[in-house]
Amino acid sequence: MSELILHHYDLSPYAEKIRLIMGYKGLAWKSVQIPMVMPKPDLTCLTGGYRKTPVLQIGADIYCDTKTIARALECVRPQPTLYPQNCEASERALSSMADAMFLMAVFALLGAGLFPQEFIDDRQKMVPGGFDMQQLKRAFPAKLDQLRVSLAALDAQLSDGRHFLLGEKICLADFSIYNPVSFLPTAPATASLLAPFKRLAAWRERMTSIGHGERTEIAAADAIAAAKASEPTTETHVDPNEPNGYKAGDRITVMPEDYGLDPVAGELVYSDPYEIAIRRSDPRTGEVVVHFPRQGYLTFRGA
Repeated sequence: MSELILHHYDLSPYAEKIRLIMGYKGLAWKSVQIPMVMPKPDLTCLTGGYRKTPVLQIGADIYCDTKTIARALECVRPQPTLYPQNCEASERALSSMADAMFLMAVFALLGAGLFPQEFIDDRQKMVPGGFDMQQLKRAFPAKLDQLRVSLAALDAQLSDGRHFLLGEKICLADFSIYNPVSFLPTAPATASLLAPFKRLAAWRERMTSIGHGERTEIAAADAIAAAKASEPTTETHVDPNEPNGYKAGDRITVMPEDYGLDPVAGELVYSDPYEIAIRRSDPRTGEVVVHFPRQGYLTFRGA
Protein backbone atom coordinates (compact mmCIF):
# COMPACT_ATOMS: atom_id res chain seq x y z
CA MET A 1 0.00 0.00 0.00
CA SER A 2 1.19 3.55 -0.77
CA GLU A 3 1.99 5.86 2.13
CA LEU A 4 -0.75 7.85 3.81
CA ILE A 5 -0.23 11.55 3.13
CA LEU A 6 -2.40 14.11 4.91
CA HIS A 7 -2.59 17.60 3.41
CA HIS A 8 -3.60 19.87 6.33
CA TYR A 9 -2.64 22.70 8.61
CA ASP A 10 -2.21 22.30 12.34
CA LEU A 11 -4.97 24.72 13.42
CA SER A 12 -7.67 23.00 11.35
CA PRO A 13 -10.26 21.29 13.61
CA TYR A 14 -11.36 19.02 10.77
CA ALA A 15 -7.75 17.96 10.29
CA GLU A 16 -7.52 17.29 14.02
CA LYS A 17 -10.44 14.90 13.65
CA ILE A 18 -8.43 12.88 11.11
CA ARG A 19 -5.15 13.14 13.03
CA LEU A 20 -6.90 11.59 16.05
CA ILE A 21 -8.30 8.80 13.86
CA MET A 22 -4.74 8.11 12.69
CA GLY A 23 -3.74 7.81 16.34
CA TYR A 24 -6.70 5.59 17.20
CA LYS A 25 -5.80 3.21 14.41
CA GLY A 26 -2.06 3.32 15.19
CA LEU A 27 -1.13 4.53 11.73
CA ALA A 28 2.09 6.04 10.40
CA TRP A 29 1.48 8.94 8.05
CA LYS A 30 3.16 11.75 6.17
CA SER A 31 2.20 15.36 6.82
CA VAL A 32 2.10 18.09 4.17
CA GLN A 33 1.40 21.55 5.57
CA ILE A 34 -0.92 23.60 3.33
CA PRO A 35 -1.79 27.32 3.53
CA MET A 36 -4.81 28.36 5.59
CA VAL A 37 -5.98 30.62 2.75
CA MET A 38 -5.95 30.50 -1.03
CA PRO A 39 -4.08 30.07 -3.30
CA LYS A 40 -3.21 26.42 -2.62
CA PRO A 41 -1.69 25.28 -5.94
CA ASP A 42 0.03 22.20 -4.52
CA LEU A 43 -3.31 20.98 -3.14
CA THR A 44 -5.65 21.90 -5.98
CA CYS A 45 -3.49 20.23 -8.61
CA LEU A 46 -4.25 16.98 -6.76
CA THR A 47 -7.94 17.63 -6.13
CA GLY A 48 -8.92 19.42 -9.33
CA GLY A 49 -9.97 22.56 -7.48
CA TYR A 50 -11.37 21.34 -4.15
CA ARG A 51 -9.82 23.57 -1.48
CA LYS A 52 -11.16 22.44 1.91
CA THR A 53 -8.98 20.95 4.66
CA PRO A 54 -7.94 18.17 5.10
CA VAL A 55 -7.28 15.98 2.07
CA LEU A 56 -5.86 12.45 2.27
CA GLN A 57 -3.61 11.09 -0.46
CA ILE A 58 -2.84 7.40 -0.93
CA GLY A 59 -0.63 7.22 -4.01
CA ALA A 60 -2.78 8.55 -6.86
CA ASP A 61 -6.07 8.25 -4.95
CA ILE A 62 -7.18 11.53 -3.39
CA TYR A 63 -9.83 11.60 -0.64
CA CYS A 64 -11.74 14.84 0.00
CA ASP A 65 -13.83 15.56 3.13
CA THR A 66 -13.41 13.82 6.47
CA LYS A 67 -16.38 11.52 5.81
CA THR A 68 -14.58 9.96 2.84
CA ILE A 69 -11.20 10.05 4.56
CA ALA A 70 -12.59 8.13 7.55
CA ARG A 71 -13.97 5.41 5.25
CA ALA A 72 -10.62 5.17 3.46
CA LEU A 73 -8.74 4.76 6.74
CA GLU A 74 -11.22 2.09 7.83
CA CYS A 75 -10.32 0.16 4.67
CA VAL A 76 -6.60 0.63 5.31
CA ARG A 77 -6.88 -0.63 8.90
CA PRO A 78 -10.31 -2.09 9.76
CA GLN A 79 -9.49 -2.60 13.44
CA PRO A 80 -10.10 -0.91 15.74
CA THR A 81 -13.23 0.07 13.88
CA LEU A 82 -14.85 3.49 13.56
CA TYR A 83 -18.19 1.86 12.83
CA PRO A 84 -19.41 -0.50 15.59
CA GLN A 85 -22.43 -2.57 14.67
CA ASN A 86 -25.90 -1.04 14.92
CA CYS A 87 -24.59 2.50 15.37
CA GLU A 88 -24.61 3.86 11.82
CA ALA A 89 -27.74 6.04 11.85
CA SER A 90 -26.92 7.41 15.32
CA GLU A 91 -23.34 8.08 14.26
CA ARG A 92 -24.46 9.98 11.17
CA ALA A 93 -26.93 12.05 13.20
CA LEU A 94 -24.25 13.06 15.71
CA SER A 95 -21.77 13.77 12.92
CA SER A 96 -24.32 16.09 11.28
CA MET A 97 -24.77 17.77 14.66
CA ALA A 98 -20.98 18.22 14.80
CA ASP A 99 -20.96 20.01 11.43
CA ALA A 100 -23.71 22.37 12.62
CA MET A 101 -21.82 23.05 15.86
CA PHE A 102 -18.65 23.79 13.92
CA LEU A 103 -20.39 26.44 11.82
CA MET A 104 -21.93 27.96 14.96
CA ALA A 105 -18.46 28.13 16.53
CA VAL A 106 -16.86 29.66 13.44
CA PHE A 107 -19.51 32.37 13.17
CA ALA A 108 -19.31 33.02 16.91
CA LEU A 109 -15.54 33.41 16.76
CA LEU A 110 -15.79 35.59 13.65
CA GLY A 111 -18.24 37.75 15.56
CA ALA A 112 -15.81 37.89 18.46
CA GLY A 113 -13.12 39.30 16.15
CA LEU A 114 -10.74 36.38 16.66
CA PHE A 115 -9.53 35.89 13.09
CA PRO A 116 -7.10 38.04 11.07
CA GLN A 117 -8.43 40.01 8.09
CA GLU A 118 -6.66 37.77 5.56
CA PHE A 119 -8.54 34.75 6.93
CA ILE A 120 -11.87 36.63 6.94
CA ASP A 121 -11.38 37.78 3.33
CA ASP A 122 -10.63 34.22 2.24
CA ARG A 123 -13.64 32.70 4.02
CA GLN A 124 -15.89 35.44 2.62
CA LYS A 125 -15.16 33.99 -0.82
CA MET A 126 -16.09 30.47 0.31
CA VAL A 127 -19.63 31.40 1.39
CA PRO A 128 -22.18 32.12 -1.36
CA GLY A 129 -22.87 35.85 -1.13
CA GLY A 130 -20.27 36.28 1.61
CA PHE A 131 -21.27 37.23 5.14
CA ASP A 132 -21.92 40.47 6.99
CA MET A 133 -19.37 40.98 9.77
CA GLN A 134 -21.58 43.50 11.56
CA GLN A 135 -24.44 41.01 11.55
CA LEU A 136 -22.12 38.31 12.93
CA LYS A 137 -21.12 40.61 15.77
CA ARG A 138 -24.79 41.24 16.59
CA ALA A 139 -25.49 37.48 16.43
CA PHE A 140 -22.57 36.54 18.68
CA PRO A 141 -24.67 36.15 21.90
CA ALA A 142 -27.24 34.02 20.05
CA LYS A 143 -24.51 31.75 18.68
CA LEU A 144 -23.26 31.20 22.22
CA ASP A 145 -26.80 30.23 23.26
CA GLN A 146 -27.06 27.77 20.36
CA LEU A 147 -23.71 26.18 21.14
CA ARG A 148 -24.64 25.83 24.82
CA VAL A 149 -27.76 23.84 23.90
CA SER A 150 -25.63 21.33 21.99
CA LEU A 151 -23.04 21.08 24.76
CA ALA A 152 -25.76 20.46 27.35
CA ALA A 153 -27.24 17.69 25.20
CA LEU A 154 -23.85 16.04 24.74
CA ASP A 155 -23.11 16.24 28.46
CA ALA A 156 -26.48 14.61 29.17
CA GLN A 157 -25.65 11.87 26.65
CA LEU A 158 -22.75 10.90 28.93
CA SER A 159 -24.78 11.00 32.15
CA ASP A 160 -25.12 7.21 32.47
CA GLY A 161 -21.36 6.87 32.93
CA ARG A 162 -20.57 5.72 29.38
CA HIS A 163 -17.07 6.54 28.17
CA PHE A 164 -18.04 7.50 24.62
CA LEU A 165 -21.04 9.12 23.00
CA LEU A 166 -22.74 5.94 21.82
CA GLY A 167 -21.61 3.62 24.58
CA GLU A 168 -18.40 1.93 25.68
CA LYS A 169 -17.08 1.63 22.13
CA ILE A 170 -15.62 4.64 20.40
CA CYS A 171 -17.02 5.43 16.96
CA LEU A 172 -16.73 8.05 14.24
CA ALA A 173 -19.28 10.24 16.04
CA ASP A 174 -16.78 10.80 18.87
CA PHE A 175 -14.17 12.09 16.44
CA SER A 176 -16.76 14.22 14.64
CA ILE A 177 -18.01 15.87 17.83
CA TYR A 178 -14.43 16.34 19.05
CA ASN A 179 -13.90 18.61 16.04
CA PRO A 180 -16.05 21.56 17.27
CA VAL A 181 -15.56 20.83 20.98
CA SER A 182 -11.76 21.02 20.57
CA PHE A 183 -12.20 24.33 18.74
CA LEU A 184 -14.13 26.12 21.50
CA PRO A 185 -11.19 26.79 23.88
CA THR A 186 -9.66 29.01 21.17
CA ALA A 187 -11.35 32.12 22.62
CA PRO A 188 -12.36 32.98 26.23
CA ALA A 189 -16.03 33.53 25.36
CA THR A 190 -16.47 30.09 23.86
CA ALA A 191 -14.07 28.39 26.28
CA SER A 192 -16.29 29.44 29.18
CA LEU A 193 -19.20 27.55 27.64
CA LEU A 194 -17.44 24.25 28.34
CA ALA A 195 -16.76 24.85 32.01
CA PRO A 196 -20.10 23.64 33.49
CA PHE A 197 -20.13 20.40 31.52
CA LYS A 198 -17.82 18.14 33.53
CA ARG A 199 -18.75 14.85 31.84
CA LEU A 200 -18.08 16.37 28.42
CA ALA A 201 -14.76 17.73 29.66
CA ALA A 202 -13.72 14.25 30.86
CA TRP A 203 -14.76 12.78 27.50
CA ARG A 204 -12.71 15.44 25.73
CA GLU A 205 -9.65 14.47 27.79
CA ARG A 206 -10.13 10.81 26.84
CA MET A 207 -10.26 11.80 23.18
CA THR A 208 -7.24 14.10 23.38
CA SER A 209 -5.16 11.33 24.95
CA ILE A 210 -5.50 9.19 21.82
CA GLY A 211 -2.73 11.13 20.07
CA HIS A 212 -1.87 11.37 16.39
CA GLY A 213 -0.04 8.17 15.51
CA GLU A 214 3.37 8.35 13.82
CA ARG A 215 3.69 11.63 11.92
CA THR A 216 6.52 12.59 9.56
CA GLU A 217 6.73 15.91 7.71
CA ILE A 218 7.35 15.95 3.96
CA ALA A 219 7.32 18.65 1.28
CA ALA A 220 4.35 19.20 -1.01
CA ALA A 221 6.62 18.48 -3.99
CA ASP A 222 7.27 14.99 -2.61
CA ALA A 223 3.54 14.29 -2.35
CA ILE A 224 2.94 15.48 -5.92
CA ALA A 225 5.83 13.31 -7.12
CA ALA A 226 4.31 10.33 -5.29
CA ALA A 227 1.02 10.85 -7.11
CA LYS A 228 2.76 11.11 -10.48
CA ALA A 229 4.75 7.93 -9.82
CA SER A 230 1.61 5.97 -8.86
CA GLU A 231 -1.46 4.57 -10.56
CA PRO A 232 -4.92 4.92 -8.99
CA THR A 233 -5.96 1.67 -7.32
CA THR A 234 -9.72 2.34 -7.32
CA GLU A 235 -11.53 -0.41 -9.18
CA THR A 236 -14.31 0.58 -11.54
CA HIS A 237 -17.66 -0.02 -9.88
CA VAL A 238 -20.87 1.95 -10.27
CA ASP A 239 -23.77 1.22 -7.94
CA PRO A 240 -26.43 -0.61 -9.98
CA ASN A 241 -29.05 1.31 -8.00
CA GLU A 242 -27.64 4.75 -8.91
CA PRO A 243 -30.75 6.97 -8.69
CA ASN A 244 -29.55 9.23 -11.53
CA GLY A 245 -28.49 6.46 -13.88
CA TYR A 246 -24.79 7.32 -13.94
CA LYS A 247 -22.55 4.89 -15.81
CA ALA A 248 -18.80 4.28 -15.61
CA GLY A 249 -17.01 6.78 -17.81
CA ASP A 250 -19.75 9.43 -17.62
CA ARG A 251 -18.48 12.98 -17.34
CA ILE A 252 -19.43 14.11 -13.82
CA THR A 253 -18.95 17.29 -11.82
CA VAL A 254 -18.92 17.18 -8.01
CA MET A 255 -19.02 20.13 -5.62
CA PRO A 256 -19.80 20.85 -1.95
CA GLU A 257 -23.34 21.99 -1.21
CA ASP A 258 -22.66 24.36 1.71
CA TYR A 259 -19.52 26.47 1.17
CA GLY A 260 -16.26 26.30 -0.77
CA LEU A 261 -18.28 25.62 -3.91
CA ASP A 262 -15.37 24.70 -6.18
CA PRO A 263 -16.49 22.18 -8.83
CA VAL A 264 -14.30 19.21 -9.73
CA ALA A 265 -14.94 17.43 -13.03
CA GLY A 266 -13.85 14.03 -14.31
CA GLU A 267 -14.93 10.61 -15.50
CA LEU A 268 -16.99 8.50 -13.13
CA VAL A 269 -15.00 5.53 -11.79
CA TYR A 270 -16.76 4.48 -8.60
CA SER A 271 -20.01 5.05 -6.75
CA ASP A 272 -21.94 3.51 -3.87
CA PRO A 273 -24.51 5.00 -1.46
CA TYR A 274 -21.75 6.79 0.48
CA GLU A 275 -19.09 7.82 -2.03
CA ILE A 276 -18.47 8.92 -5.61
CA ALA A 277 -15.04 8.98 -7.29
CA ILE A 278 -13.94 10.57 -10.57
CA ARG A 279 -10.81 10.18 -12.69
CA ARG A 280 -8.98 13.30 -13.81
CA SER A 281 -5.48 14.35 -14.80
CA ASP A 282 -3.13 17.26 -14.26
CA PRO A 283 0.29 17.94 -15.80
CA ARG A 284 1.89 17.96 -12.34
CA THR A 285 0.23 14.87 -10.89
CA GLY A 286 -0.64 12.70 -13.85
CA GLU A 287 -3.83 10.68 -13.61
CA VAL A 288 -5.56 10.59 -10.23
CA VAL A 289 -8.91 9.44 -8.85
CA VAL A 290 -10.59 11.97 -6.55
CA HIS A 291 -13.08 10.63 -3.97
CA PHE A 292 -16.00 12.58 -2.46
CA PRO A 293 -18.82 11.72 -0.06
CA ARG A 294 -22.39 11.71 -1.37
CA GLN A 295 -23.73 13.40 1.77
CA GLY A 296 -23.38 17.18 1.57
CA TYR A 297 -22.23 17.18 -2.07
CA LEU A 298 -23.91 17.85 -5.41
CA THR A 299 -23.24 15.87 -8.57
CA PHE A 300 -24.05 16.91 -12.14
CA ARG A 301 -23.59 15.40 -15.55
CA GLY A 302 -20.95 17.12 -17.65
CA ALA A 303 -18.13 19.51 -16.85
